Amino acid sequence: MPMPNPLSRARHNALINPQFNASINPKLTAAINPSFNPWINPARNSRINPNFNQHLNPVVTASLNPTRNSLLDPKLTHKFSGLRRLTPEAELAGYVVRTRSKAVLLFFDKDLNWTSYAVDNSRDGYNVFDLEGVWKGYVLKNRARGWNEFNLEGDWLGMIAA
Repeated sequence: MPMPNPLSRARHNALINPQFNASINPKLTAAINPSFNPWINPARNSRINPNFNQHLNPVVTASLNPTRNSLLDPKLTHKFSGLRRLTPEAELAGYVVRTRSKAVLLFFDKDLNWTSYAVDNSRDGYNVFDLEGVWKGYVLKNRARGWNEFNLEGDWLGMIAA
C-alpha cells in the first residue's frame, strides 16, 4: 500500500502550516516579518532590492533572465531545479527555477510562464517581486525542509517543495 503524500496534509502539519507554529508565522514572529525587520525589507535595505541592486534583477541581467538564458526556461530545458509551488491544499500552483547565483529564484506558473522572481534576503528567506519589480511578498523556511510563501500582509499563500 503506497504511503500518502505528506504534502497533501500540509494544511494540518505544524512543520509547514504557520497557523500551528509561531516560529514560522510572520504575523507572530517579528524577526521573520519584513514589515518589522528592516534587514529583510527591500524597501529599507537596498542591498536586497533588485531595483537598486541590478545584478539581482533578472529582468535586466541576461544571465538570470529565462527569456535570454534558455537554461533557465523550463519550457526549453529539463535541467531546472524541480521545485514546485503548491497551494496550502498541496495543489500545484507553479514551478521554481534556481539560478546559478543562488541569490535569485525564478517563479513560473503551471503553464511554465515566467511570472515573478525572488531575491535572497540574506536571512534565510527571499523577497518576491513581480516582473515590473514591485515587491509582492516573501518566502521563509518552514520546518519540513521546504519554504512557505506569504503576501506582504503575512498571509500564507502556499509552499515550495521538491
